[in-house]
Amino acid sequence: MRRVLAALAAACALAIAPAAFAQTPPNVIVVGQIAEPQSLDPHAVTAVNDFRILVNVYDGLVRFADGSLEVEPSLAESWEISEDGLTYIFKLREGVTFHDGTPFNAEAVKFNFERMLDEEHPFHDTGPFPLAFFFSAVDEVTAVDDTTVEFKLNEPFAPFLPTSPTRPA
Repeated sequence: MRRVLAALAAACALAIAPAAFAQTPPNVIVVGQIAEPQSLDPHAVTAVNDFRILVNVYDGLVRFADGSLEVEPSLAESWEISEDGLTYIFKLREGVTFHDGTPFNAEAVKFNFERMLDEEHPFHDTGPFPLAFFFSAVDEVTAVDDTTVEFKLNEPFAPFLPTSPTRPA
């Protein structure tokens, strides 16, 4: 009986001790995942495991409203779609910055999409971009001004807007 009580006491002590020694350091986020992320580049991942992290780090132009598949504004405050479905114009939210304080603007959106879609882009080599086919209809991305970005499609592609939440701007 003494051995059982001693073993039980030791088990309780071990169960309590790690909590005292395993404190999370300041400015550190601990995320429980089934595996290490393959990448933190939102344009290069396909694994759900990776997306669970990335949705908490990056924003897209639009997002899905909580509990639905309704598209709502995110980094874009509003958007217009031409009648022929070939032009999408997004009005961007002002006052948004990246983690280093650099302003978020239409040039940043243009850079991100061109990097993924243009094989001649100087940062295309950082791929692969396995989900770029969602945007294969994008013919041109134009930064109209700091807060307006225009996408010209080479053919109508109805999923363009609802697919945008899966890709950070």
